[in-house]
Amino acid sequence: MTATTTHPSGPPVAPEAPKPKKKVKVRTTGQKPVVTGIWNTLAIGVALVMAFPIYWMILTTFKTNKDLIAQDPTFWPSSFSFDSYKTIFDDADFLPSLQNTLILTLGAVVLGLVVGFLAAVAVARFNFRGRSFFIVSMLVVQMVPLLAIIIPLFVVMNKAGLTGSLLGVILAYLVFTVPYVVWTLRSFIVNIPAELDEAAMVDGCTQWGAFFRVILPLTLPGLITTGVYSWIQAWNEFIVANTLISSGGDGSKTSMIWLTFYSTTPTRGADYGSQMAGGLLVSLPVIILFVFFQKKVSAGLTAGAVKG
Repeated sequence: MTATTTHPSGPPVAPEAPKPKKKVKVRTTGQKPVVTGIWNTLAIGVALVMAFPIYWMILTTFKTNKDLIAQDPTFWPSSFSFDSYKTIFDDADFLPSLQNTLILTLGAVVLGLVVGFLAAVAVARFNFRGRSFFIVSMLVVQMVPLLAIIIPLFVVMNKAGLTGSLLGVILAYLVFTVPYVVWTLRSFIVNIPAELDEAAMVDGCTQWGAFFRVILPLTLPGLITTGVYSWIQAWNEFIVANTLISSGGDGSKTSMIWLTFYSTTPTRGADYGSQMAGGLLVSLPVIILFVFFQKKVSAGLTAGAVKG
């Protein structure tokens, strides 16, 4: 039974029919399932090709000498052996070189972040003469090949008496860590409104208080991103370390120097299993660090890519 409404001066009037709902159009990518399947298959194939050297490297560390010197390569070892890792840990220079690399990397990253972060705040927040030139010079320094400055760098460090020491290498690493930190963190700080600093100082904070309570927490993703990439650069560096601490004896070797000389010695030059095991152990800290901070690094890269 249909309900009706009564008009005060006329016959009953039927209620209006409900309006039909509008259909919501669903946007599609426009690609057919067959095309999508082809692209996915191609992507998987490229990924397998890129991952095969890593697979072969890990596999080689577990192979026996019989499998390593076999005429036909085997894609799976006949029996697993840990002799390659035992050989690496039995080497007296492996752990000291790894310790030296850790000290150099920590020192370069910490000093680079402190100096570069303060410089980035100054460039982003203050106007001074030569500001634009300073910003451009940070970009130009990163474009200069490291080999082009290694000889002048060695002359300066030698006159200062810092060759053959880990401290000299840490200071030399600032040449490529500080410009990268300044250039990257500047974009993060520019995205922080200056009104937040002013509001903090109005509420009673000093300029340093506004720095620690406003700028520093908001720039944390950028600090993590630049710290991870500075760590990778310092950990994998070979030229500067080999040039500056070559006169410091075997105790001053880094892991990269140790790995290079280890693979060229007459006794270990053909021991491919231990060479691969050494390369894997040296690369493992960087891989673990990047995997652990992967999400924060991705967030930091996108957070600083708006303007600046």
